[in-house]
Amino acid sequence: MKHTEENMRKKHDLDEKLGNDKNAKIPRGSLAKSKTTNVSRGRKRRNESVIKEKPAVDLEKLVNIQIPPTLKKQLVDDCEFITHLGKLVKLPRTPNVKGILKNYFDYRLKKCGLMGDSVEEIMKGLSCYFDKALPVMLLYKNEHQQYQEACPANVFPSAIYGAEHLLRLFVKLPELLFHASIEEKTLVELQAHLIDFLRFLQKNQSTFFLSTYHVAEGIENSTNKQGD
Repeated sequence: MKHTEENMRKKHDLDEKLGNDKNAKIPRGSLAKSKTTNVSRGRKRRNESVIKEKPAVDLEKLVNIQIPPTLKKQLVDDCEFITHLGKLVKLPRTPNVKGILKNYFDYRLKKCGLMGDSVEEIMKGLSCYFDKALPVMLLYKNEHQQYQEACPANVFPSAIYGAEHLLRLFVKLPELLFHASIEEKTLVELQAHLIDFLRFLQKNQSTFFLSTYHVAEGIENSTNKQGD
């Protein structure tokens, strides 16, 4: 949809609905099997306290982060693979989020030199946002079990996940930045860097993103039983 105030409201309402449904339907029984369950829940609570979506959002003040068309298609394919075909991103990913952010930093440092410090701070901020946002708002319902298995205590998602989930963060960033105390001048500079980073992702799309996902183990076993 076009970037209009009405469409942004629809998106926000849909995000809230999906977020509420997701939180309501996660089965607790399956989580109790792991020894790290309590740690995972505690970590998720901490993340939720840091990144908490608030209902009142001034749509006119949201940072406009234009995602390139090829990356929008990547998001659509990502959703199709996971929600309709029951597939998952195979973890751990190479390059991971930390590696991609470092690649961009090296690219900017080589290109601009003196801008290295500001770019480094932005990359650190993105990494921090990603680690805290992923378990709270960047996973589809059927990815939660994989997250618990792939990210036990003291393992950061940015070391496990890759470009597929990093791109999802950029869909949520406008609202996250709205609730952050950032001066308007700094926000404009940040917006320019984020758009440039998306161009970098687009330029390296074939290197950073998977072209196919793998079938989740539970679905694969179910399919084999039906075939037998």
